[in-house]
Amino acid sequence: MNTTIPSVAIAMAAMVAIPAAVTALVHRGDRRRPPSTLVGDEAPGALFTVRARRWHPVLLRVFGIVFLVLGALLMLLSLAMSGDPEAAGPLLFGTAVGLFGVLFLLLGNGIARRRIEGHDDRLVVTPMFRATQEVGPGAISRIRPTTNRFGGLDMQAKGYPGTITVLATDAAYPYLCAWLDLRAPGPWGEFVRSTTR
Repeated sequence: MNTTIPSVAIAMAAMVAIPAAVTALVHRGDRRRPPSTLVGDEAPGALFTVRARRWHPVLLRVFGIVFLVLGALLMLLSLAMSGDPEAAGPLLFGTAVGLFGVLFLLLGNGIARRRIEGHDDRLVVTPMFRATQEVGPGAISRIRPTTNRFGGLDMQAKGYPGTITVLATDAAYPYLCAWLDLRAPGPWGEFVRSTTR
């Protein structure tokens, strides 16, 4: 397989365009929502804000940039070897490394966006990539321990698609636990019993 300049250029352009497009779409969606969903701003009247520690998304973004640069260098190497039949190896490997870089960047942006704001009568949940939604304490139907090694909890709520996952390493995690204990004692009691067996 001969590596041509257009195929390398298309692969490099895709590595830059995909994370830029997803990031732009997420930011555009954030601008149409209430100001409390913007990362970095505390919501007016919020008792606490549960979010990832600041170094988590930074670390993922650094990994993403390193992988993107490494992928681009491998693609340039395949371009320099364009007459060699073995040039396909660095091109394919560079594309795979670059895609991992894109994945790390998307995860970093999603983790930076993910948050739960606790108010007296509701939780305002902003997931990694979906729209923000309010969840009242009466809507919380089940709380389970997470299955990851960091610990935490998974909440299911009526009217909320999917599961609300909170890691024990997240900032303000104990405040969320106290909020659930006070305002959703039924599901919280089942959660405590399941973790103390």
